[in-house]
Amino acid sequence: MIHLPATFPEQTPAPKFQLGDRVRFVPLPTEDYGIIVGLQFVPTAHLPGWGWRYTLWLDPQSPSRAWADSDLVWEDDLQRFTLDPADPLFQEQPV
Repeated sequence: MIHLPATFPEQTPAPKFQLGDRVRFVPLPTEDYGIIVGLQFVPTAHLPGWGWRYTLWLDPQSPSRAWADSDLVWEDDLQRFTLDPADPLFQEQPV
């Protein structure tokens, strides 16, 4: 049986991204990007313990949007994405 960590929620790391944040996949070999519409603190198979997993609503121009509206993505596989050139984290919009 799986149990929440004994220190939940007091010592749970804050999520890196919030609802409404625009993000893109990294370092995966994909150009998908979209908006965070959900987040879960769940047990992980690839990391020890628990971690943040996000529901990403894919942008209409995102390559995978042809067959999927959304995807589940681990926090380490995402990067902030913005179209504002004044933002220091500015990224070119994928083609």
